[in-house]
Amino acid sequence: MITGLCAAMRRLAVVAGLPLALLLSTAVPAMADSASAGADVMVAQTLGDRELTVVLRRVTGVPGPLKVDIITHTGTAPGGLALAVTPTGATSAAPGSSAPGTPTAEATVELGAQAGSYSATVPVDRPGPWELAIGDGQRTARIPFAVTKQVISPPERLAYGGLITAGALLLVSGVLAARARRAGWALVPAGGALAALSAAVTAALLSSSLPLPPQPGSQIDPSVDNVGDPYALNKPLIADYSRPPVTLTLQSSAVVAGNPADVDLKLTDGSTGLPVDDLLVHDDALIHLLVIGPTGQLWHLHPIRTAPGRYQQHLRLPAPGHYAVSAEMVRRGGGVQRVRAATGLTAIAASRPDALATGAAANPVHLGNGSLAVTTPVGATSVSLTTTQPVADTAVTVAARVGDTADLQLWLGMVGHMIVAGPLPPTNTNDIGTAVQSAPVWAHTHSMGGMPASDHSMAGMTMANPTDTAGNSMNAMIAMNPVNGDSAPDETVAGYGPDVPFTFTFPAAGQYRLWVQVERDYTLLTIPVVIDVVDGSAMQGMRP
Repeated sequence: MITGLCAAMRRLAVVAGLPLALLLSTAVPAMADSASAGADVMVAQTLGDRELTVVLRRVTGVPGPLKVDIITHTGTAPGGLALAVTPTGATSAAPGSSAPGTPTAEATVELGAQAGSYSATVPVDRPGPWELAIGDGQRTARIPFAVTKQVISPPERLAYGGLITAGALLLVSGVLAARARRAGWALVPAGGALAALSAAVTAALLSSSLPLPPQPGSQIDPSVDNVGDPYALNKPLIADYSRPPVTLTLQSSAVVAGNPADVDLKLTDGSTGLPVDDLLVHDDALIHLLVIGPTGQLWHLHPIRTAPGRYQQHLRLPAPGHYAVSAEMVRRGGGVQRVRAATGLTAIAASRPDALATGAAANPVHLGNGSLAVTTPVGATSVSLTTTQPVADTAVTVAARVGDTADLQLWLGMVGHMIVAGPLPPTNTNDIGTAVQSAPVWAHTHSMGGMPASDHSMAGMTMANPTDTAGNSMNAMIAMNPVNGDSAPDETVAGYGPDVPFTFTFPAAGQYRLWVQVERDYTLLTIPVVIDVVDGSAMQGMRP
């Protein structure tokens, strides 16, 4: 009897060992199904005259510390900034802590005269939606963010529960085999252990294919309950969470050239008219505000959020005339929206001529019409621009080589930005803002490139002899999106470039204005370009 029982136990161990080995081999995919504990959040903010990048570092445990880095740029005024964190989410359960809307912690960041990163740490005591307030004494930016926590998915709970149950039953089976008078009783808990182990293996195998619940923050409005456990309240993503477009209205008193002015941006839902307060951080900003002046100067700004559906932009427009205004944003579930302000802004002349600010004149370089390469200084940096033949309805590559070393920094999460407006009247050079206001094309593109599959360098970093199929350098590939809580590099990393290529298809022939933007040594470099795009049929007629 004992010999037969031992043989049965050995067969049972072999049978149980097979799914156990399979479970161990699939443990990584099962873990990847857990809700991520989040990643660093980078948000550009134009706070008064300061252009800042606010980095909210990943919170690894709740309660725990939230580290806030403020990255300044060349020309940023030194001084103190007041920080405060406030939980904003309600919960269906008793929170047992301070009520939502009450600041729970404060800190101060002293910005120095040298561009770089300055830090402070504030504690957060619960998962859910929060708001970080940053004040300079005159205005306050309010940045919404979510504090998440590591959550075990239901398949993981089943897998771990099955393993624990199988282990306990195997232990009981061993005890019964050693002590019971009828050794056959040991097979009963052993069979239960096999069933539990099979359930654990099934859960592990299926976990990677099961859909995640709607993600708080990116797909649905975050709350304390759904951030704390998205599996408990939500069903798999089977619905469309898209929302209507945003209506943008500019509100301000008279804007006088050379004088500071605050312009309010009112965002309302295109369907209900309610304030829009569900913008997502897109390319490291809640809103990208593009302002183009009468002389062709570009401002790429990032308004501060002052209240739900309300943003504010501090401006000092240098010259009288019309300024075209466009805003780019992402609404939760609504995708990227590029909204033009129907009226733009008009700056009136100052009462005293000496009150006018000396704005940087936009002296563009010219590409096209026979010129496919040009070199120009931007400050102390030499920039070389090249283009393929600019033909309408054909992909055109405009490449900038900024300096000679790979020392560019990511700005707004990208190696380079290119703003496109046109076609514009070639003779209307004294009122470019008005021309851009009614231009049929207004686009914002980013540096494009590729990376050899055999190279494991971080995307966007300088690589050994990286070239595309045409032999062009691809060192300027944009940074890849982080996954599973990993965080992309911030502006303190200077190792990109020097080649920054862009690819864009001009939909019609004519003259376009381009503005190429990169960051080097904490300084934003803007290169204005005029490019003449020819009609494709005309080019075909010129070929032999």
